[in-house]
Amino acid sequence: MTPVEATAALFKAMPLPIMVPQLNDYGVEASESTTRKIAREIISLNLYWVLAAVDAHIPTKYRATIKEQLFELIQKAWWESGQLGQGTWGEYQLELNERREHYAHLADQEGISHIGICAETAGLIEDQGLVSSEDRPKLLVLLIDYAPASEYGRLLDEAL
Repeated sequence: MTPVEATAALFKAMPLPIMVPQLNDYGVEASESTTRKIAREIISLNLYWVLAAVDAHIPTKYRATIKEQLFELIQKAWWESGQLGQGTWGEYQLELNERREHYAHLADQEGISHIGICAETAGLIEDQGLVSSEDRPKLLVLLIDYAPASEYGRLLDEAL
């Protein structure tokens, strides 16, 4: 695959931003605005795994291109339409970097597993008041389904 093809494959593998009916399927009730905030956290979790897979599987000379193109796709497809909440793209980039650093610390320094990182994300969503503590286990199941970390690595094993 070329870097453009790898980027397209990664973007296609990422789940679309979650919507109210999908949350309801998991037994989580939320408003449209709350759902967009949850979608934002799910995308951030996915981007942590995607970018970690890029760093692990892609030669250094292609990484920046793939990351830049992936961010452009996300910005055009999901951000500009408001599917990931409010604020500017620049503000989101700062937030994403904070999430990535936090998740990387948990994974690399503390040895937390994929499921543990999903549990951390569920905790962040609960701490923001987006779901009740009763819905946290349901949200964890959703996050495990919506953040296919091993899929990104497998996909990139075929790349470049």
